[in-house]
Amino acid sequence: MRYFPKIVSLLLITIFISGCKINFEGDVYTSDIIGAFDENTTIFIPMQISFQISSCDEDLNDLHNELSNYFSHYQYMSCDQGNDFMSYVTSKVKVPIAPSQDSFDSTYNLIGYLVQEFEDGKYVFMTLNKSLFNSLNKYVEAETFQKLSLEESKVVIKIYNDMDFVHLAVFPSFVDGIPIIYETEYELEKRETLNILSSEVGAAHLEYNGWTPIFKFIDAK
Repeated sequence: MRYFPKIVSLLLITIFISGCKINFEGDVYTSDIIGAFDENTTIFIPMQISFQISSCDEDLNDLHNELSNYFSHYQYMSCDQGNDFMSYVTSKVKVPIAPSQDSFDSTYNLIGYLVQEFEDGKYVFMTLNKSLFNSLNKYVEAETFQKLSLEESKVVIKIYNDMDFVHLAVFPSFVDGIPIIYETEYELEKRETLNILSSEVGAAHLEYNGWTPIFKFIDAK
């Protein structure tokens, strides 16, 4: 029993130094992505974000005011306990699908999608404004003495195919709940869907490098 206080102290330290999380969950339509690239224009689509907090009982007004600075549209939805027994503020935002990095940067949004064409297809990246992320991180550190981290965050993308046919290749992630470790191809007929959960490596790459690949179009009709 004499070791019990040490165990409790270690547990408290672990909880205290664990980073805050912010999860992203978005629905994308294939025609929107192709259209943004082909027409060289930036469009805005809905996304849901869940921001980890200490308790839903605290005053959240300051947090909402802060978060609204990082998105073109911000609307608070709810505060609930997640599957990890932590409390999360869930809000609806709008984020850009941009045809170039400069186009994305000019929107001054924390996160969004970037579409770029290479020899083997049109790549869809999740992209992060690192300056805004650093600013949000400073706010979190000042309020909680913890760092905002994406390493354990969830990035969930649900692809809705509203075109006649698309041939996709998805990068390592969970696809419809199944883990893939190699670039894997999928064919979607009209009205079919695909659920992608980015790996922890992908989320960490997004934080450290400002981008992570999600999938690419091999063919679309």
